[in-house]
Amino acid sequence: MKRLQVYTILISASLLIFPSFGSTDVSQWTHFTIDINLPGEAWGTGGPALGDYDGDGDLDLVISRRTVQTAYWYERRSDSNWVRHEMGKAESLIEALGATVIDVDRDGHLDVALNKVWFKNPGDLDKNPDSPWTPMLYEGGGHDIVAADINGDGAEDLVADLGRSWFDAAEDLKPVEIYTGLEFHGAIAPKGVGDLNGDGAMDVLAPGFWFENPGKGSGVWARHEWPHKGVPNASYGPSFRSWIVDLNADGRNDIVYSDCDTGGSHVYWVENLAKGDKWERHQLDDPPTAPGDVPGTGSFHSLGVADFDLDGDLDIFAGEQEDPDDYMVSGGKVAMKPKGLKERGVVWENIGEAAKPAFNPVVIHIDNPGWHDIQVGDVDGDGDVDIVSKIWNKDGETYHADFWRNDIIIK
Repeated sequence: MKRLQVYTILISASLLIFPSFGSTDVSQWTHFTIDINLPGEAWGTGGPALGDYDGDGDLDLVISRRTVQTAYWYERRSDSNWVRHEMGKAESLIEALGATVIDVDRDGHLDVALNKVWFKNPGDLDKNPDSPWTPMLYEGGGHDIVAADINGDGAEDLVADLGRSWFDAAEDLKPVEIYTGLEFHGAIAPKGVGDLNGDGAMDVLAPGFWFENPGKGSGVWARHEWPHKGVPNASYGPSFRSWIVDLNADGRNDIVYSDCDTGGSHVYWVENLAKGDKWERHQLDDPPTAPGDVPGTGSFHSLGVADFDLDGDLDIFAGEQEDPDDYMVSGGKVAMKPKGLKERGVVWENIGEAAKPAFNPVVIHIDNPGWHDIQVGDVDGDGDVDIVSKIWNKDGETYHADFWRNDIIIK
């Protein structure tokens, strides 16, 4: 297979920080382009999926593109040098959005699951990076796909179809139903599967409800309420990105979520007060608007929770997606963003005490490139948490994928 072009374009090596409207000096970032012109035409990019696919110790990236029905992995050679390789093709990629990293066949090499197809890592990418990945069909997919150990066997399974089903990796991704009857647009990505009642089993989120794992994923998943608040007349109906995590270090997992796929989005954390049956919702302050910019918020389609500033507590990232869609306004819905809004990447820095988180929004970037689904991880192996992102529907000149290096300065 012919090796594709090496991308070494550096969009900006300057520190992206805006002290004039809310930032501090503890979180600084440098932006690099992974790919300035994604393959194929028009909107639609599946992923991203971040993992060390070639076993060289740093993190690489997988995305797919709808119009060419092809998946690609980007080999990271340096911050500014990512090499694109074709993984393989599948017809189901024409509807791909969600993706996750998972060792499906448990051979020690990271595979990638997308819409109705997972690609088997050939296992020799360190020597032959252009080796094709074998496409393997399964029955799940959709807007959100998450890897989690649902049956407690020590290996990850898949949760897909908006959390309506899980797929047993020990049984060739056999589907198992979790629930039916709810209609919404997005919910469980990137980490909306986790233990909410403290019994050690992985539960599943949906707007306003969470579903209790009966044990090993088999049996009736009991439905419980939690106080989700959405956006009235949202562009695509109820939709959020979510992260289950113990945010206040009290031994109970909480819920962090951001509205998405609609303008007027906000970011929340929902405090778990008693094993998933008592909650308190906290809305984070919206990011500040720079002088001369359009007020309001767009779609916070990117969400990540990590200790970005290395101070020992958890911070929250959310990014507004780059998307000009406003056709839904004629039907009484909210546009994807206020007209003229410049997308922002925002770190809500945790400035509170361990048991009482408090968050200050720090804008790390304004305007293109915007954000549509991120993955967080220590991409360059320097001990802090970085971000990779990709585009869905551009309002700039090109479809792109991006790397945001965390250049933390510790006071």
